[in-house]
Amino acid sequence: MAVSKKDREYMSRIGAIKSATRTEALQRHLALSMDERQRRSWQFYLDTKLHARNVVHDDPTPFYTRARALGLYRP
Repeated sequence: MAVSKKDREYMSRIGAIKSATRTEALQRHLALSMDERQRRSWQFYLDTKLHARNVVHDDPTPFYTRARALGLYRP
C-alpha cells in the first residue's frame, strides 16, 4: 500500500510536535531542584508500588489447556 505525500507530511508534523513536547518536559524536569526531583521520584515509586500489588495478573494456562484439548496447540 502506497503512502501519500500528504500522509507523510501529516505524520512528520505529529512527530515534530511530540519531539518538541518531550524536549519541553525534559527542560522542566531538569529545571527542578534535585530535592524536588527525588521527592517526585519517591512519590511515583510509592504510587506504582501500591497499584502493582492490586493488579491481577492474567494467567494464560486455561487458554493453552483449551487449545491443547482442541488440538490447536502442541508445546
